Amino acid sequence: MEVGRTTDNQAQQGANVLQAPGNDAASLKNEFMTLMIAQIQNQDPTKPINSAEYVSQLAQFSQVESLEYMRENQSNQMVMMENLGIVQSASLIGKSAMVPASGLELGNEAVEGKVFLENGVENLEIEVINEQGEVVQTVKLGAQSKGDIAFNIDPEALGLPEGKYELKANATMGESVLMAPTYIKAPIEKIHFASASGMMMAEMGHGLGTISVLNISEVS
Repeated sequence: MEVGRTTDNQAQQGANVLQAPGNDAASLKNEFMTLMIAQIQNQDPTKPINSAEYVSQLAQFSQVESLEYMRENQSNQMVMMENLGIVQSASLIGKSAMVPASGLELGNEAVEGKVFLENGVENLEIEVINEQGEVVQTVKLGAQSKGDIAFNIDPEALGLPEGKYELKANATMGESVLMAPTYIKAPIEKIHFASASGMMMAEMGHGLGTISVLNISEVS
């Protein structure tokens, strides 16, 4: 146990040294120059110091200093880009966006959506599934060609109470039945920047949650 504590203390001391002021490349370079001048002033005339070694070390300090400046500039540019992205994305608030989603929360209003088909199909149906996993309604869209196929989930017309639902788009071609991706149109309620992922995120209405703005397929 004592060894563990000693190791932790040593690690903390090492971290403090690394974080201590004056350990940047510019400070170390100045300290090196001071020591070099002192050694030159006090050198033995019969055994002069090899200047090539000092020049080589000084060049290394200059390279490290340049890398530090580059990292600092890159960091500043990233902050500027983040702020610019937030300002630009803020203009999306209040608008409606079509985003990939297989579930939604219904209220009293109808919700628009679309299905993307890579190929034409003989029949397309969208099953509406409640929280108990039961298919409570089926929106029949019939034969469709490839591309975006619009649909509408009207809770009043379909007799659906308020609540959360899953959507399952079944595309039939011959004897094959495949699931097609669904998209839901919802209002953008909030925009924020996620530092952990470096992504701009949008908080969506209709219970769609938070998604990356890169997943927005269209805005209206």
